[in-house]
Amino acid sequence: MSQENKILALLSDFIELLKSEKKALIQNDAEKVVEIVSEKQVFLEQLETLSPDSFADEALKTPLAEIKHLQETNLMLTKTALQFQETILKAITNTVKSSGNTYSKKGYYKGNEQATLINQSL
Repeated sequence: MSQENKILALLSDFIELLKSEKKALIQNDAEKVVEIVSEKQVFLEQLETLSPDSFADEALKTPLAEIKHLQETNLMLTKTALQFQETILKAITNTVKSSGNTYSKKGYYKGNEQATLINQSL
C-alpha cells in the first residue's frame, strides 16, 4: 500500500471514529467517550509516523476539512454537556445549602423549605 493510500485510509478511519464520538456525546455516553479518546490517541501516534510530503495537498483537503468540522462539533457538544453538568451541580449545591437550616437565628424552629432544583428567588 502506497504512503498516500495509507494516509487517506487512516484519515478515513479517524473520521469514522470522530462520528462515533459525536454520537456518544449526543447520547451522553461517558464511558464510550473515554474509550474513544484513548483510540484517538492511538490515531495521533500513527499519524505522526507518516509523512504526507510525497503527494498533493488536494487529496488531503476533503478529509482534513471533514475532520476539522467534526472536531469543532464534538468540542461544542463537550462544552455544552459540561455547562449543563455545572448548572445542575450548582442548583443542587444551592438547594442543599438553603434547605439545611432548621432553626432561625433567634432559636425558633424553622421548618425546612421544599428542596427544588430550580432557583425560584427573584
